Amino acid sequence: MNIIGVIPARLKSTRFPEKMLAKIKGKTLIEMVYANARKANSLKELYVATDNVKIRNVIEAAGGKAIMTPASCKSGTERIREALKSIRANMNDIVVNIQGDEPLLEPALIDKAVKALIADKTCDASTLACVITDPKEISNTSVVKIVTDNFSNAMYFSRSIIPHNRDGVKLKPGIYLKHIGLYAYKKSVLDRWLKLDSRYENVEKLEQLRMLENGCKMKVVVVRSKSIGIDTKQDFARLKKLI
Repeated sequence: MNIIGVIPARLKSTRFPEKMLAKIKGKTLIEMVYANARKANSLKELYVATDNVKIRNVIEAAGGKAIMTPASCKSGTERIREALKSIRANMNDIVVNIQGDEPLLEPALIDKAVKALIADKTCDASTLACVITDPKEISNTSVVKIVTDNFSNAMYFSRSIIPHNRDGVKLKPGIYLKHIGLYAYKKSVLDRWLKLDSRYENVEKLEQLRMLENGCKMKVVVVRSKSIGIDTKQDFARLKKLI
């Protein structure tokens, strides 16, 4: 079994144009993400899947591996699926989807997601979440929330407040979970990705819902993380201060 990390990275971004090439101390955002992911012990191979020559050149100049994929890819998962056509992978391999805009994601958390998927043979994928401590994030539609069952499997992801506290009662700590957008998949799931239909993916704009709707089990590992997603120029300014 091989464990392959893939970072999907497109150049176009609505809220922060060309954010992948934005620099801090001479390094682009995508370079920082790649260098950080290489520290994960579980990954045997690591690639950037992109639709832009500029990103490919940056990664290759830094000593990394990049694969060109069509600009028509509608999601990161679809881009990874295209990249796998150029990677020699078999049915038993695990593919890790690493977000190209989270340079502070702790490498050990990549290992935890992989370990969780290997440990539970009934699951098709695994992902990460952390407890929401800032009340403002609960109502923030940019923050994806997740609810799980008693076996730590994902039940639903949403940009809305889930669970909804109908009566406004005092809730137990840790009931609101923020999704951390990293996934470890069995390659067999990705092989049939495009054949899966979804009613909710385009409503919530959350591609992981496609898996849940089609009966795939996704293990959720609750962790502590200081990672932040870089979606806007304000996020990038915050990253500069942290670094």
